[in-house]
Amino acid sequence: MGGHKPKAISGEHASWLSRRIKSGDFTLRGLVNKLAERGLQVDYRSVWEFVHAEKLSFKKSVAAGERDP
Repeated sequence: MGGHKPKAISGEHASWLSRRIKSGDFTLRGLVNKLAERGLQVDYRSVWEFVHAEKLSFKKSVAAGERDP
């Protein structure tokens, strides 16, 4: 019961993910899919926790959410 649970995203996957996030346009679900293609099965929450812990959050601009009428 309890104890420390190792991070799901570490090593080369963590390095790749950091570079990918810093490059710009991404979604968390898209990153989950890309990691799966690279052979690492993780869930949305694991990717969110990685992004949050690394202080690499990405905020969409207001203009990105606007649509032309």
